[in-house]
Amino acid sequence: MSNTSRADAAVSPAAPSRRAALGLAAAGGFALTAAGRAAEAFAAPPSRPLAPVLPAVIGDLASGLDLTSTPAWHLARRACPAPTKAIADDIAKRGRTAWIDTQLAWKKIDDAKADGLVRKYLSYATMTGSQVNKASGGEPWRAGKALSISRTIRQVFTRRHLYESMVDTMADHLYVSADGKASDLVAWFDWAVLRKYALGKYSSMLTAAIRHPAMLVYLDNQLNSADNPNENLGRELLELHTVGVGHYTEDDVRASALMLTGHGYDWRTRTYSYHPREHHVGALTIMGFSHPNATADDGPAALKAYLGYLARHRGTAEHIARRLAVRYVSDTPSEELVGMLADVYQASETSLAAVLRALLLSEEFAASVGTKWKRPQETMATMIRLRRPSTIKTKKNETQRKDLWSITGTVQWLLYLENHQPRMWPVVDGYPDQAGDWLGTQALLSGWYSANARTNWGKDGQWPSSYSSWASALGLKKGVSAVDAARRITTDLTGYTWSPEHVEVVVARLKGDGTGTTLSSAQLRDNLGAALDFVFCSPYFRLR
Repeated sequence: MSNTSRADAAVSPAAPSRRAALGLAAAGGFALTAAGRAAEAFAAPPSRPLAPVLPAVIGDLASGLDLTSTPAWHLARRACPAPTKAIADDIAKRGRTAWIDTQLAWKKIDDAKADGLVRKYLSYATMTGSQVNKASGGEPWRAGKALSISRTIRQVFTRRHLYESMVDTMADHLYVSADGKASDLVAWFDWAVLRKYALGKYSSMLTAAIRHPAMLVYLDNQLNSADNPNENLGRELLELHTVGVGHYTEDDVRASALMLTGHGYDWRTRTYSYHPREHHVGALTIMGFSHPNATADDGPAALKAYLGYLARHRGTAEHIARRLAVRYVSDTPSEELVGMLADVYQASETSLAAVLRALLLSEEFAASVGTKWKRPQETMATMIRLRRPSTIKTKKNETQRKDLWSITGTVQWLLYLENHQPRMWPVVDGYPDQAGDWLGTQALLSGWYSANARTNWGKDGQWPSSYSSWASALGLKKGVSAVDAARRITTDLTGYTWSPEHVEVVVARLKGDGTGTTLSSAQLRDNLGAALDFVFCSPYFRLR
């Protein structure tokens, strides 16, 4: 099999896995028939030499468009949950390499606004399981909902763009649902595992994740004992979290489950607990790893050694490399890129930051304009950010103790309609990240509905802005040329220079019934929403 066909087989949306098929059915929102049509557009990006400017025309997901952009905008669209012109301008000013290095040093970036809003309105998302149980008056499940809502707030207000993007990327890799059996523990998992190690070493992240109560409960390992083994976590550890399919046998799955016996949960203290009497004793061999595991007391040390072996395995290196390449480069990254990133992963002792840096500075990344499609969380956060909110404002009853879903207005409901509420995917493999999964008829219609809601449903009280209108937020005033206004909002909101015929559609929407060349206050007030709706529904906006 060729390198290209191996990559296609690994990530093609035309052949969803058993879990993916179940997830699509459970979510009830994706049209599987769209995968075949979308796959026709998924030609791998052509090999191009590294150049100081991007190639002028690429159209893998929108073959009718000539996509002209800039390196700064390309990086902003891929690396930021909610890219804007201001961010792209900052990248251009600093230089791409300097901006990437600044973002990778995320702890040095002041994110007081985002952190403060989460602490003020969604403090359950910052607590342990025991703390949230006490603070919520015995309703700890609210922590999962608080976490879900907090993701949009962080995406909108963060200055740690690359960090927050990686938090969500690794959340889909080491997935724990915010609306499942571990709902009271998932927020704790978010800050103690994902946020702590998002740009750290994967070996440390994996060890923390597998021993965290949220993962143990979500995948039933508290039920896993020597006399009654439960294979859920042992299997997913191999298939999803580390080496991936093709590296292990069913015997390895069985031995992996036995290695995890006794590692469980103390319901009284709501913490991880090791139960020696429930641990399988005896030598275990899993793929190329072996451990004598001679006594029950050896359980924790044996697990630590096993996780260290898995984290550094070449299969895991390639699995992580492919995950990041699919997120940031294309739905079908080349085997050459995956191999190079896997080399970086192993040479850097599993450093996620090192892999991401190499990826973002690669030739394949530079040549990948037009090869990724935004997911609903990203389009939603971007639309909100473009309105330039200054804070969050809630009514008296809109609190995490009473009406959680109203804290961000209609946002959670709209994301629910688009099947992309943060951390609410019903299957253990996390949300899909390929265009075919988001191009079904219902997915597109729901996205267009959200665009209309964000632009034409009036003032959004939960996201107050010092700018009284879309026009003022975008710097548009009466007397501006309709053509200039159309060119400004298309380029400034998407980072692409639109074709003249597409700009003309925006001009027509801005002018409405008017015949002049400049826009009046009434036209900006009455017609700008329709123009923005068109921009937000366009493939220019929805391409990452």
